[in-house]
Amino acid sequence: MTTRTVEFDPVASMALFVSDTPRTRELDDATVRQTVDRTLEQLGPDECYARAAQEFGDHPETAFDRIQWARELCSRAMTPELVGAAA
Repeated sequence: MTTRTVEFDPVASMALFVSDTPRTRELDDATVRQTVDRTLEQLGPDECYARAAQEFGDHPETAFDRIQWARELCSRAMTPELVGAAA
């Protein structure tokens, strides 16, 4: 079985990762994009990466699952076809 890798801006994953959005919450694509935009507006990319690094240092046992969650949601919500269609 071949898995298709969707390329997207990794900053989006970091922004969702460090947002205050609970991991267990089901998010639709529009909400993911809004959360990413809001977090990047508030923190900027550098602060998102810094907070993610701190989280991996402080809580590696939970950080991996959260970044996987963020990557999966962002790969779905941030694909160019979907973002263009939502505009």
